[in-house]
Amino acid sequence: MKLCDDYIQFIEESFPEPHNTPETFGDYLLPKIQQHDTLCSAVIAEVKKSILPPLLKKYHYRFFCRIDADNKTKQPSSIIDKIIRPPKSGAGKEMPELCTLDNFTTTMKDLARFRIVCNFIHDVDKVVEALKNSDILKTKFNIKIKTTMDLHPGSRQSGERSVKFILEYKKRPGLFLEIQVMTQLCESWDKKDHFLVYEVRRRFPDKEDEKFPDYLDAKMHAMAELLYVADNYFEALRASREKEKKEVSGS
Repeated sequence: MKLCDDYIQFIEESFPEPHNTPETFGDYLLPKIQQHDTLCSAVIAEVKKSILPPLLKKYHYRFFCRIDADNKTKQPSSIIDKIIRPPKSGAGKEMPELCTLDNFTTTMKDLARFRIVCNFIHDVDKVVEALKNSDILKTKFNIKIKTTMDLHPGSRQSGERSVKFILEYKKRPGLFLEIQVMTQLCESWDKKDHFLVYEVRRRFPDKEDEKFPDYLDAKMHAMAELLYVADNYFEALRASREKEKKEVSGS
C-alpha cells in the first residue's frame, strides 16, 4: 500500500533511527509480530490436523472448505494505518482500545489471522461448530466470537459477512490471532471491496465525495446484500439436493 503524507510524517516523528523512513519502518515492526505469526502457523496446523478432517471426510463428495493463509500477518502499512486512524465504535458497542506504537502488539486482535472459506452457509455453520467444540482450542485459548452473518442492515458498518474467532493465548495474555469463517461469495466480495473501497477510504477519510463520486461505496454495499441473497438461494438448493440424495439412498 502506498504511504500517504500523514503516514510518512508519523514514521519520521515516531520511529527510532534508523527505522524512521518509509523504506525501513517495516524492519522495526515485523520482528515484533513474529510470535503472532508462529502461533498462527501452529493453529493452522492444528485445524488441518484435527478440526477439519472429520468434516472433509463427511462431505468428501463435494467441495466443502479451504484455508486461506496467504496473508497471515498484517502488513506494516496496515499497522501504521490502524495506529493513526481514530478507533470507531458501532451502536451499542464499547470504544475499542486506542492503538499506539508501544501497545499495538497487544491491542490489535488481527495482527495474525487466516480464513476458512466455505462453499455454503451450511458449511460455515459446521466449521463454526467444530471450532467452538475443539478441546484443543478451548484448552489453549480464551475465545471470543463475533458474527456479522445475519446482522441487520441497520447495524452493519460494512458489507462483510463472516464469523470471527478472536483467540487469546492463555500462556501469554495479550497475544491474539483471528480466524475468519465465511462463504466463497463473501470472500470474493471482501477482496474486491478491499481494493475498490477500503484502501481508498482509509487513505482519504475526509474525501468521500471526491473519491466516490459515483457512489461506488454504496454500490459495493448493495452488492454484498445481493451476494447474501445468492448465498441463501444456493443454500436452499443444497438442502434440497442433499435431501433428495438421502431419500434415494434410503429407499
